Amino acid sequence: MKTSTIITRLLSTFLVIFLVSCSKNNDKTNGQVLISTIQPIIEINTGDTLKVNLGNFGDEEGAFIYKNPINAKVSMVYRELASSSILYEYFPLDNFIGTDVVTLILNKASDGASSGINDTIKISIIVRK
Repeated sequence: MKTSTIITRLLSTFLVIFLVSCSKNNDKTNGQVLISTIQPIIEINTGDTLKVNLGNFGDEEGAFIYKNPINAKVSMVYRELASSSILYEYFPLDNFIGTDVVTLILNKASDGASSGINDTIKISIIVRK
């Protein structure tokens, strides 16, 4: 078998595996997606996904989770590639009803040479039935 044929088959196999793994839905139910700004208390329903827009950040700035919520199936911070926004996403554990708390650290005002200013925020997420 020619080397180019083997490489083509390997790349095709890798591409199929990659696309299938990217289509995974994190076992979420068919709830709604609630998009919110930063607030100290946010209410969602069981099965809903919460996305909190943490604001626009420069290249050297960012956000991270300082303390994860205890009852989260999904708890993550990510940057939208199409903009400079950073979002926090939360999805509760199955059958969880109650209050969950996440603590985030936002780093802003970096000029590339300095480390910037850290701001800690705490968000209470109330999950209703």
